[in-house]
Amino acid sequence: MTYTLESAQTIFTDTQVPSPIPATIALFEQLNVDDKLALLWYAYTEMGRTITPAAVGAARLQLAEGLLNQVKQMSAADQTQFMRDLASRANTPLSRSYGFFSVNTKLAFWYELGELMKQGVVAPIPPDYQMTPGVKAVLAAIQQLDPGEQITVLRNAVVDMGFEDAVAPSPTETADEPMFPRTEPAPTKLKVEGISDSTVLSYFAALNADDFEAALALFTPDGALQPPFQKPIVGPDAIAKYMRSEAQGLNLMPQQGISETLPDGSKQLKVTGVVQTPWFGVNVGMNIGWRFLLNPQGKIFFVAIDMLASPQELLNLRPR
Repeated sequence: MTYTLESAQTIFTDTQVPSPIPATIALFEQLNVDDKLALLWYAYTEMGRTITPAAVGAARLQLAEGLLNQVKQMSAADQTQFMRDLASRANTPLSRSYGFFSVNTKLAFWYELGELMKQGVVAPIPPDYQMTPGVKAVLAAIQQLDPGEQITVLRNAVVDMGFEDAVAPSPTETADEPMFPRTEPAPTKLKVEGISDSTVLSYFAALNADDFEAALALFTPDGALQPPFQKPIVGPDAIAKYMRSEAQGLNLMPQQGISETLPDGSKQLKVTGVVQTPWFGVNVGMNIGWRFLLNPQGKIFFVAIDMLASPQELLNLRPR
């Protein structure tokens, strides 16, 4: 059987994704620059009440400290312009510095920026700003999401801000992404109902141990990983970068799955379960589905990670 990335993406196409997330992100993208900033201001000042707070961590803030210190020293007008540059993806030196941050560091940066706004160190939204109907609609939509969906929307809102040159590397991009400290070790000896494949079980165990080298060794040289709501990431270098940036500290708790062996010995598997992230702590989990395509030698050619619509979707294990 000949595999292509396009054909791999079609396995278990009945897997559902939550409609509120893409719809809410689309609403946010329709806002103008000032309304986007206002939405982030309201969202971050609402944290702890209706929106789940992030666990920033001092180590991660150190990566953003230089840029945060520059922002603190600006005039209020320049601070506002800086945030407008981020939201409009303007090609400025500071916007480029932000663009080189990892996803987690961008989340930490905005969390701290929100704290500095509340303290009056960084200019908040103008006092005469009137919340537009668009901002009200997006904020209300975010408030109605569950915690896992909230952080996904806010993550997508800030990850695409700033200017990122995909060609020229950052001269300051040398610091390693700090590890999220684990208060308790994640489970590495896993039993998943309906799944006995050693490759898939080893994949979950490796990520729960933050052993990304072991996880990468399970992929084919041209293997791909597709994160939620993103295009596939192809090749070991790109997958390694993604794992170091976004998979640290995760608790993967697969619960059940199905496996189909194809005539040539390859396999396609679907596993559903829960993932806890260090941004929430152990009390909040996201409903996740994993779709694997393994070659006849048992290597991962493709794995897609899907956020599921509801806990009920965890029970939807029928093959296509």
